[in-house]
Amino acid sequence: MPYLIMGIDDMDAEDGGCTTYVMYSFIKYLVNDGLVNDVIGLPRLTRLNPYVPFKTRGNASLSIILRVDSEDAARDYVELMQVIADQMVRRTGKTSPGIAYIVVDDLEKMPDRLTWFYGKSVRDVVNMDLAQRVSEKVGAKLIGGRGTIGALASIGFVPRDATYEFIAYRNEDSERPTIDAQDVTTWDTATKPFTFLNIDGTHVLIEPHGPDPVLFGVRGDSPYHVISMGNYLANKYGAIGWIVYLTNQGTDEHRTHSGRYIPYRNVDVIGIIVSVSFDEYGHAHIKLGNGMRAIAYRHLGISKELSNCVGCLVDIWGGVKPGEENTIYVEGIRVLHDREIEITNPRCPRCGGPMESLGRVGILRCKRCGFKDKLPRVISARNRWFLINPRESEYRHLMKPIERVGLEGLALYIPKPLLWVY
Repeated sequence: MPYLIMGIDDMDAEDGGCTTYVMYSFIKYLVNDGLVNDVIGLPRLTRLNPYVPFKTRGNASLSIILRVDSEDAARDYVELMQVIADQMVRRTGKTSPGIAYIVVDDLEKMPDRLTWFYGKSVRDVVNMDLAQRVSEKVGAKLIGGRGTIGALASIGFVPRDATYEFIAYRNEDSERPTIDAQDVTTWDTATKPFTFLNIDGTHVLIEPHGPDPVLFGVRGDSPYHVISMGNYLANKYGAIGWIVYLTNQGTDEHRTHSGRYIPYRNVDVIGIIVSVSFDEYGHAHIKLGNGMRAIAYRHLGISKELSNCVGCLVDIWGGVKPGEENTIYVEGIRVLHDREIEITNPRCPRCGGPMESLGRVGILRCKRCGFKDKLPRVISARNRWFLINPRESEYRHLMKPIERVGLEGLALYIPKPLLWVY
């Protein structure tokens, strides 16, 4: 039996709208027509390269897999999506909506070129020419403008790691309600570690502040935990509906682990911090011994940790902007080897007991057996491996929160909830 994989992108505008809401509306049509059981798995929300200059407001594309009887049935679904998009999308400014789709016989054998294109779209800059060449090579169809790039990338998303997001929607014509921080704190405590980035102190992180129809979004590694928290809040704050997406958020998919300076990409660099200075705005300017530089903005909240890291061997990763040679905009820092050393007495060579100094140069005595000798001290680096992460409110969509370390891939083994759209 064939399967239709269909993606959409660039269906939001500066003054409102949301690509996830277009996909939600499409799925609600399937629910109302009794066709929702044709949906395979959960719809997928894919965040793309956060450093491209022409990204959409949320920088997200959406895709869905549908069981179909024939290519004609697949085209019917595509036409339905086109009608919904035409009705909902405000084609203003740089908004350039696009649809991509492909019909395959086996979901286990996705075209390699398509999955490669997804990876490149998350980590690099791609253009329409490349999208068109890839679509022709794999047999995918593109409809529309620049949004076809993200749409094609989304249908190539085959997760190696994934998370979930419960998104609740509101009526755009009504005033956005303010979500009580105490409600979020209570549910954050109850659902950890299977939800993440819900609240930072009293700052609620799950609610957007723009003109879009999203009321809030709860992210996590378990669909059942995000539904428990999300459904309570959706009922309390008057959501008009909600849906659960499988997503690449919080997976570090955008990191390249490359030490090469390439504009509009995320890079990793290892070096020794030789200086840290602060400008009049409080932003930290870091200089490495290999000539690379990095900037950590004040709002990341890591200035104190950086001040204590001069002389440390570090792995720094972040985004690269054009025109600023060898400069990285910091997302995170891992201290591989710190600057300080510890000097300790050796253990007794006779019995292994602790040694103490007798006050004379180099003469040590064993506290256990009384052995005396002139022995060298032991010099060792503390060698602390630790992470310097930004405060929770400064995480980008794709950045992996420290709470997720050890939970990678969990989402791929959890059964699809019976109720995933309302």
